[in-house]
Amino acid sequence: MTITQQPPAARAEASASTTPRWLRSLGYRYGVVGVWIVAFVFFSIMAPTTFLTATNLTAMLSSQAALILLALAVVPALAAGEIDLSVAGVMTISATVVGQLNGVWKVDIVLSIVLALLVALLVGFINAFLAVYVGVQSIVVTLGMSTLLVGISQWIANKLTITGVSPDLGRLVNGRVLGVSAGFWFAIAVGLVLWYVYRHTAVGRHVVFIGKNAEVARLSGLPVQKLKVGAFMVTSLLAGLAGVVVVASAGGLQPTSLQTLLLPAFASAFLGQAIIDPGSNNPLGTIIAVLFLATGINGLVLLGADTWVSDVFYGAAVIIAVTVSRIATVRARRKSVL
Repeated sequence: MTITQQPPAARAEASASTTPRWLRSLGYRYGVVGVWIVAFVFFSIMAPTTFLTATNLTAMLSSQAALILLALAVVPALAAGEIDLSVAGVMTISATVVGQLNGVWKVDIVLSIVLALLVALLVGFINAFLAVYVGVQSIVVTLGMSTLLVGISQWIANKLTITGVSPDLGRLVNGRVLGVSAGFWFAIAVGLVLWYVYRHTAVGRHVVFIGKNAEVARLSGLPVQKLKVGAFMVTSLLAGLAGVVVVASAGGLQPTSLQTLLLPAFASAFLGQAIIDPGSNNPLGTIIAVLFLATGINGLVLLGADTWVSDVFYGAAVIIAVTVSRIATVRARRKSVL
């Protein structure tokens, strides 16, 4: 009699198959949300008088407006298969233009915002031209562009802190809706619009298709270059909006202070790939990721953790998120083959 044994991989697959498919799918799609809920409950129990208060929670949400917009800005380029590291630089130059024009030169606030967003769009077009038409790797182009923009911002501001931005803009962004700043709700609205575009419009689906396989998309007749240019410009426009929100919230800015938001933005965008629709760039997942990371850092700080915990948190989030996203992508490809 011959005794055969299943290999470990087969046994693991058989064991996994005993778990209902819907439950496994739920875990993959909403695992981060579950961890977020557990973390929220944990911090509420451990720090009920500081964490679980209306003041802390509304302040935490309100403070994430600019970061949500910046993280959402990362998504269009990623969806098109590119990486745009200039988002923090675009955010900086847009905030600087608004601050300098309105706060220092007393140009009308609406005109100042329009000009700042036009600058952001111009930067996006330059990035796209160099990356898409010239063929320079986007990560190289945008890294250099980010440094260039921060340098120009310091030159414009003469290395000084810009103040005196119209209080009307501040009241508009900082005004409270359900206890949370209007800027936060604006960022959420932008995320919902992006989600709709990628989920329910032909243009959005085409961009996602290009991000997965640009060559196949080109052979299918899609205008790959034009759609990539559009993705870069939308990325820069959203980063520019984030800059407007920053300068409105604070009434001014120090140009070098915004570069620290680059890692949190990418951490949230990458982590968002593991939420709701694993393996894809989705705006709703990005928003949830921002709030999840903010909750963790806020709770740990209130429990007495040192300030370096944010760097550890965001760095770990990037590593874990990219790993999970890669696993999810491989699983999705295997399912499509089967």
